[in-house]
Amino acid sequence: MKDVLHLLESEREAERRFVAETPGERDFPKGWSAGLLMAHIAAWRERLRGSLIEASRGEPASEPPIDIEAVNAAQLARDAGVSLEEGAARAEAMLVDQIELWATLGDRPFSWFTAKTTGEALVRNSYLHPRTHLAEHYLERGDRTRGVEIFEDTLGELRRAETPGHVLVPAIYNLAYGRVAQGRQDEALELLAEAFSMRDALRSDAAADPRLAPLKTNPRFQALLIG
Repeated sequence: MKDVLHLLESEREAERRFVAETPGERDFPKGWSAGLLMAHIAAWRERLRGSLIEASRGEPASEPPIDIEAVNAAQLARDAGVSLEEGAARAEAMLVDQIELWATLGDRPFSWFTAKTTGEALVRNSYLHPRTHLAEHYLERGDRTRGVEIFEDTLGELRRAETPGHVLVPAIYNLAYGRVAQGRQDEALELLAEAFSMRDALRSDAAADPRLAPLKTNPRFQALLIG
């Protein structure tokens, strides 16, 4: 995979834009506040950072938590009142540390969820994961244009970086449901076909995904689910 540093720097700019756009945002009954979202991103960066530091010292790297839902619930409860400024500062500080660790470690074997190298782990944790949350934040608040734009940019950058399939698939799937939200079903189906060819287990996830509900009666979608 190429351009790991470029992807991390690109995400740094995307988060700065997000922080500039969201102050004064009205309360919304769905999703997290912008501050809580940034604190969530920071918390996962901190977990990976700890493992990367261990690897840089030649020590066995701590594995990621197993019960992700419980870990997220505890962190979200702890940070429920965090301000946007504090959450953003944490997220950027952790990203700066990760960029420095990348310069020290380079790309080497490293296991973190489905990632097999340090580069893959950093891109999943500090580029793809936050990009997904930023896009969903806009979509939840009715800004379909901005949300889908983030999904488009993310997939384009990952393709140019020659990202391996297991990292690329979530970005393909994300843009597929973005296209559904736009009413562009043919494009959504093309993307889903690509994603299913790379990860067959996604078929069952897609069948139950409420975001894909507009495709339920589409014969082509039903055929894709069968494989």
